Amino acid sequence: MRKNKIHLSLSLVIFIGILIYISVNILGFIFKNPLSIYEVKAGKMSDVISTTGIAIREEKIVKSKGSGYINYYMSDLSKVYKGETIYSLDSNGKIKDYIAEAIKEDYEAANKNISNINNTISDFKEEYDYSRFDEVYNLKQKLDQSVLNANGDYIEKTVKKVKKKYGKDSYQVVGSTDSGVVSYTVDNFDKTTVDQIDKSDFQQSGYEKKQLSSVEKVEKGDVVYRIATGETWEIAIQLSEEEYEELKDKNTVQVTFLKDNVKASASIRVKKKKSRYYGYLTLSKYLIRYMNERFLDIEISLNSNKGYKIPKSAVVEKEFYAVPVEYLTKGGNSTSDRVLAKSDKEKTASIKSYTIYKFEEDKDKYFYLDADEVEKNTVLFAGGNKNSAQYYLDKTVKKQGVYCVNQGYAEFRAIEKVSSSEDYVLVATNTVHGISLYDHIVLNSKEIDEDEIIY
Repeated sequence: MRKNKIHLSLSLVIFIGILIYISVNILGFIFKNPLSIYEVKAGKMSDVISTTGIAIREEKIVKSKGSGYINYYMSDLSKVYKGETIYSLDSNGKIKDYIAEAIKEDYEAANKNISNINNTISDFKEEYDYSRFDEVYNLKQKLDQSVLNANGDYIEKTVKKVKKKYGKDSYQVVGSTDSGVVSYTVDNFDKTTVDQIDKSDFQQSGYEKKQLSSVEKVEKGDVVYRIATGETWEIAIQLSEEEYEELKDKNTVQVTFLKDNVKASASIRVKKKKSRYYGYLTLSKYLIRYMNERFLDIEISLNSNKGYKIPKSAVVEKEFYAVPVEYLTKGGNSTSDRVLAKSDKEKTASIKSYTIYKFEEDKDKYFYLDADEVEKNTVLFAGGNKNSAQYYLDKTVKKQGVYCVNQGYAEFRAIEKVSSSEDYVLVATNTVHGISLYDHIVLNSKEIDEDEIIY
């Protein structure tokens, strides 16, 4: 009787234990955060260098030769020719009011000039031949000349009136020193060539920029405008040693200006100065667009690559043994790679069908064995011959991979990074024991362990 009671009590304990185990697993499954899965997709990505560059142009700083109240006649970033009126100096600040009155008096003359321009355009429309597109350029030249003649006559006439009323030195009209692009934005950056730029120039803490405007009073020697005289311009950038090595054999690169996402082609040269590395970009476009910018945030595109695009959060690292390829062999009737190996626990060596990993970067020199699959200090024999050279598995290296869950559990698959961005990695498509298109991988590798069942 007592024996039956003990047997009954033991059965009850086992039953309760099983019930608790099942209940815990069911509750764990119910309240477990769902595992996020990502489907492997094809993609492409460009390696980029993101940096801030310093713009250098062929430009001159022009200073006033007199004092007075300044009035600008050309708008900022206008193209001007040498001698074209840029600004005037008013000695007492009253002359601008007089000029305003003179404009009213010449209103009829201005209307007459506008009428002449309208007549020129009307005649062109009546006689235009679509097969002669060059006539459009002839029209442009006629209109430009009409406006210039009118402006020139008006300015000359007005200046004569002013000097007659206020004196010969009361009013000065100043022409451009050169042909180029005029700017009324000036700064305290004094380097004139990219080769003069060093590390300290990229620190913007002491940088100052000023916008010049009409009606301000200027003294003799004050800066009144700057003018870019060349059509090409340069951007100096700082480089790491790795970026320097990647760019030193390139002649041209694609540049993206992050301010407005404009792209341009630029020639490039690199230079090492003491322990620092620099790059110099030369551009023939967008000088006017960025004329008033000294510091420019840019991206330089290097190589455009294709592969499988996966989130960085999916990547996990794993320990491997790197083994020279001469230790591979074929076993029995199999055509697959095998190794002849002997662990510390074994007396004799035998052919082992370990998972063989190969990476494109060194596949002709090494293959890799999973450190979790193969015991440390296992001995491998070259060429499958017990009497040949031996290789002891001791030191490990880290390789990257992801957890593939196609089979319902977390299986490690190797990856080889081709390029990367802030959130994604582009990996090779031909890695041995790697991933394939449309494979399902764990989005966040920290949420699961290798070989863990996901369902």
